[in-house]
Amino acid sequence: MVKKLITPLQKVLLQRRLCPACTRSLDKARLLESRANGTNIVECECTRVFVYDKDLDTFRRALQEEL
Repeated sequence: MVKKLITPLQKVLLQRRLCPACTRSLDKARLLESRANGTNIVECECTRVFVYDKDLDTFRRALQEEL
């Protein structure tokens, strides 16, 4: 029930390039790794890790396998 309410809000925040946890700009996030497939691994100041896709110009939460 709660997940159905929170998920759309988190998607909107990511579309606006904001961290869903602390609402800081992900454009200012620290670059951890740049990959050859056109993605960057970035870390927000609140220590959450995201994947930035350069081709689509979008952020998403990093999976455990990607770290």
